[in-house]
Amino acid sequence: MRTTLHLLAALFSLFLMTPPALAQGKPTRLVTFDYPPFMVAGRAGQLSGLMIDVVTEAFKRMGQPVRIEFYPFSRSLAMVEAGEADAMFTIKKTPQREAHYLFPKEPVLTQHYVFFVRSNSTLEFRGKLTDFADTTIGVQDNTSYGGIFDAAVKQGVFNQLDSAPNYEINFKKLLVGRVDAVIISQVVGQAIVKRLKAAEQVRVSGPAVETAMSYMMFNNKTQPALISEFDKAIASMRQDGTLSRIQNAYSQ
Repeated sequence: MRTTLHLLAALFSLFLMTPPALAQGKPTRLVTFDYPPFMVAGRAGQLSGLMIDVVTEAFKRMGQPVRIEFYPFSRSLAMVEAGEADAMFTIKKTPQREAHYLFPKEPVLTQHYVFFVRSNSTLEFRGKLTDFADTTIGVQDNTSYGGIFDAAVKQGVFNQLDSAPNYEINFKKLLVGRVDAVIISQVVGQAIVKRLKAAEQVRVSGPAVETAMSYMMFNNKTQPALISEFDKAIASMRQDGTLSRIQNAYSQ
């Protein structure tokens, strides 16, 4: 009898330590946005992309059901803020976001941010952001491009930032001359211009502005244990080579 009571007490303690979503088998609601080749929403709601595979595998290892939904970047951010979604990916960690949201320790993606310009443009980035001070630069709404670019924006270095709800619109503006440059992850930019069949009409100007890491970002009501389990899953995927295998599958 005493053994049974001890077992029940241990099981009850384990239940209390388990995040509600895990304890109830409730799917974790994740939101993301069109960001090829990392996150792509195909026809009939079919999802694909490097980060879709990474995140799906991580939650599988956690034993946690998950639901992934696509929305524009700004709406995804608003849904996490309102508690309508549990988390979104991928997103930069900034002091402002850390004050309102919860981040795992493990990044899920590393990206090189560059300027794309038209192929016939004379603009050439040489490592100094002040060289682009008077250039009309296309950016995405509410997006961080890493500490270096974000600090330059805050300091008022750029006179002409042109914001759009997504990168495809930015590149369409670039192609018709409404902006002079677009800052974006190099891999994503290449995927978008390929989608637009405009690869020969644009080029990367100069070196990377910055290499920055992106994360899963949880709303501030998330149980710390859930975030800890996500960290463990990503770390195990890094250690056993799963992350490398997924990345290599998309670099073929």
